[in-house]
Formats: sequence, C-alpha cells, structure tokens
Amino acid sequence: MSVIQLKKCTLPETNIKHYLTAITALNIYSEDGTGDWHFSENFLEDGDFIPRKTVAGVDTCSTNEYLGNNGVFNCYQILVESGVQPSTKDVFSADHYRAIADMVLDGITKGYDIESSIILDDWLPEQHEKEKLYCLIDSFKPALTEKQWQKIKAWKMKR
Repeated sequence: MSVIQLKKCTLPETNIKHYLTAITALNIYSEDGTGDWHFSENFLEDGDFIPRKTVAGVDTCSTNEYLGNNGVFNCYQILVESGVQPSTKDVFSADHYRAIADMVLDGITKGYDIESSIILDDWLPEQHEKEKLYCLIDSFKPALTEKQWQKIKAWKMKR
C-alpha cells in the first residue's frame, strides 16, 4: 500500500460566514460535475508562490443576508482527497452554485461587465444547472437597483 504525500496548502481563516468563494471555490471538486478544474493553480504552493484565495465578505461582498448558509460546506476532506493538507480541519467553501451567485452579486454591485466575465457555460452547461443558479440570484433582487437588475436579466437571457 502506498502512502499519498500531501502538499502544503496555506488557506485563509474561514467560517460559515466567511468562506472560500468565486474562482477559488469553483476549483474545489464537486460531485455535481460543475466548476472549473485548475485545482493545482489555485491550491498547490510552488516555492514562495502561494495562490490567492477569495473569501466571501472579505475579498467580495457578502451574500449571507440573502442566501444564509445555503451552499456553504466544510471542504476539508475534499481538499485532502485532492492531495493537499490544509492547516485546519475547518475549511468552509461555497458550492459551485453559491460561488457563481456570489460572483454575480459582487460583480453587478461593483459595476463590472458580468456578461463578458461570468460565462455560465464554462461551469454550468446544462439548463437545469442554470435554473438552479437563477433561483439563488433571484434572492438578490431587493438589494439591487432597477438598472442592476436589468443587467442581470440581460445576462440570464444570453445564457
């Protein structure tokens, strides 16, 4: 029996309210089959290079007011199974749907062009996956201006 050599993985402190999100979370394996797959570029350290990790409510706006804990989970075991050794056993992350919803709210409130920066087919190619995401995003409507909501509607129509 061979022993798997785990690689060091420096992570920011996370909890149920301040969890890994956006591209960071999209690179954590999901049984849904969704997400991006550049795990080593986002988690494995190379010499002095420590990949940047995105934390909700720290690096991006928080969606907790609208989504609560929906889609936030402890990903410690998944990281270990992926070959890294986190420094703590409590590593909270958004699932892929929550990570993308976080990106949408953060982008739209900061005035980014979400149509060119958040390409759903890269992560959620199936229509039923998109519909699941849209249910999360619809929770944000009360927090947005009419102009922001219209941009989200236009983005959804192009998907």
